[in-house]
Amino acid sequence: MTASRGRTFGAEFFDQTKYRRGQLPPSRTRIAPPFKVLANPAEVASLPAPQLKGGAGVWTALSRERSGVAEGGRLKQVHLSQLLWGSAGFNYGRQRVHVTAQAASSLEAYLLVFNVQDLFAGVYHYNPRDHSLDQLRMGEVSGEFAEVALAPIEAGAQAAAICFTGVPARHRVADGGRPYRYLLLDAGAAAQGLVLAASALGLAATYAADFYDDELAKLLKVDGRSELPLCIVTIGS
Repeated sequence: MTASRGRTFGAEFFDQTKYRRGQLPPSRTRIAPPFKVLANPAEVASLPAPQLKGGAGVWTALSRERSGVAEGGRLKQVHLSQLLWGSAGFNYGRQRVHVTAQAASSLEAYLLVFNVQDLFAGVYHYNPRDHSLDQLRMGEVSGEFAEVALAPIEAGAQAAAICFTGVPARHRVADGGRPYRYLLLDAGAAAQGLVLAASALGLAATYAADFYDDELAKLLKVDGRSELPLCIVTIGS
């Protein structure tokens, strides 16, 4: 897509992806699977069952300061379980906890572990069906993450970072542009749930949308085309 003279790419994108009467695009007959399943993960780590009752009320979580200061503490695995479930898991109705733009969620969630109880440092993929983590890479990644992020993030003070990616082919709209709107909407909803969950647990959460896209894709082991990074939330304790 090239922008018309005098118009920004953003304005052109929204204009080109509008729905107009009599001009709706056809639906896809085949779409990407609703979940990413890794064939041979190096390790699978089961997470503690999330607590589905009690905790801080939603109004209390909404009214709290959302960022706070990460002090380099270790993140408890039970808290990590709540964070991943609260942003990308399933509710009692077998719907995704985050609201979705269409029936299927656009998103995949990845975890960068810096300092989490009973988890090796490295990169993991979150499996929402089994509420588990598939290990993609083991080893220190905080330095690489600090290089990828454009915002000044003191990676050494963070316990983890959760990255959301989007899969546009998961949607039935055949037009190439509209599904990218769904990715952004779903990512915003999931990030909001994650930040609220962190606030309810008394953790420091920082939302970041500025990063070197290709470098983050490489760190997460995605191709950056059929699946692309959308946003990051760092977690500190």
